[in-house]
Amino acid sequence: MYKYTIAQNPGKYEVYINLISSPAGRYLSRRPYVINHIKEVVAPMKLRGPRIVIERDMGRVIGNTDIVETSDKDTIYYAQPYRKDTYARYAKNRYPSPSNTLTIVIELDVDGNYEVLDTWIGPSSPPFPGDVNATDASKDYWQTHALVQDAQAIQSKTITRLCPY
Repeated sequence: MYKYTIAQNPGKYEVYINLISSPAGRYLSRRPYVINHIKEVVAPMKLRGPRIVIERDMGRVIGNTDIVETSDKDTIYYAQPYRKDTYARYAKNRYPSPSNTLTIVIELDVDGNYEVLDTWIGPSSPPFPGDVNATDASKDYWQTHALVQDAQAIQSKTITRLCPY
């Protein structure tokens, strides 16, 4: 695993990202400038707890969000993102929109350090239904929201119009 250190709290812990195989690493490979936003948010924080979800309004537009609210007028399909077993919901002919918000998901590792597991520009959202971290709110949220088409690489053989959850 390749660890890229974002911040350090001397004598206590470091905050890092696995740039090779984590969802955060895949997201950052397409948007490397987001690393600086993560540093800006995480560096001054004192992290506590096993899993932390940070949603921060940066006070300025920092990029585009791939999450959109959907209606009956949208054409929806489901597919498994590359290297995932759960289905994501996608909206055809929708486009990313400007956002001030950065979401960061951080988890405590076995060494007492914090790994940035996932990050994205846009509001915090629950994991997709079927994900190991899915919550009670996951299904309700993802019935009214979707990712814009082409937001992530997908496994084309898994595309379906039938809701898998």
